[in-house]
Amino acid sequence: MSSVNKEILNVGGLPVQVFSSVKHNTSKPVFILFFLHGRMGKADDIENAIKIVYDNLAGYAELKQDLVVVSFDHRNHGGRLIDNKANLGWDEDESKTNIRHGIDMFAIQDGSSRDVSFLVDYLPAYLYPESERKISGWGLAGISLGGHSTWTTLARDPRIQVGIPIIGCPDYLTLISKRAEQFGISLDSASKYFPESVLTLIKKEAPPATPYLVEDVSNPFFGKKILVLSGAADPLVPWFASESFVEGLKVGPNGYKKVVVQPDTGHTVAPEMLKELAVFLEGVVLGV
Repeated sequence: MSSVNKEILNVGGLPVQVFSSVKHNTSKPVFILFFLHGRMGKADDIENAIKIVYDNLAGYAELKQDLVVVSFDHRNHGGRLIDNKANLGWDEDESKTNIRHGIDMFAIQDGSSRDVSFLVDYLPAYLYPESERKISGWGLAGISLGGHSTWTTLARDPRIQVGIPIIGCPDYLTLISKRAEQFGISLDSASKYFPESVLTLIKKEAPPATPYLVEDVSNPFFGKKILVLSGAADPLVPWFASESFVEGLKVGPNGYKKVVVQPDTGHTVAPEMLKELAVFLEGVVLGV
């Protein structure tokens, strides 16, 4: 028998999956963690990972907050799929390549970030219409494309105080530039691959555009709690694309930053990563 309850809610036209422990205590405040899947996937794909996190948390002593996990399909994924080609990357085979890969991937991760903020606005009314439970805070975890969205949301929404990017990258231009080089595509000038309007948007809105190196409240990451989980042998989202940003990132004395680059791990969610996630939630978020 599963130790996790699952409910489907329609929040303003956006279907979301809501998970909670069967042993939840209604007298406790609730911490809500969004959990986003990767590119080419769907919310259903990460249900098992969510259950593993709950199973890992079950081994800890009594927590001070209940955990509710919320997942949904990225735009153009799962039940929201419109055009599968828009989720593909560049390919040497012209019949398989997505010319707009550099645009589509940023637009989707940006759109999912906006969806998270939308849900922070409206989800309480759907979950607790009579204010039955107190929501103590909001967090976001994401895998691959979901990890990119996690970084974007941490930089954008002050209500998301906890972030767990898993095999994701905060520096989209560095990541996509290296990928583009493999196909002879350059970001030096505007083109059909990277129109000027999109390049301008990325340079203005992506996390590296923020004062993330500053140790005061002008830094949108200041005071936030962040666990970075990456694979040392990841060929798709290589650690070097994130390293400079993550190492320089300041979260201040009241913030928390832990970086785990899992040895001998490619573009995958290793079991050790889910254990790290549970330890982080227990010790830094739910147990305090």
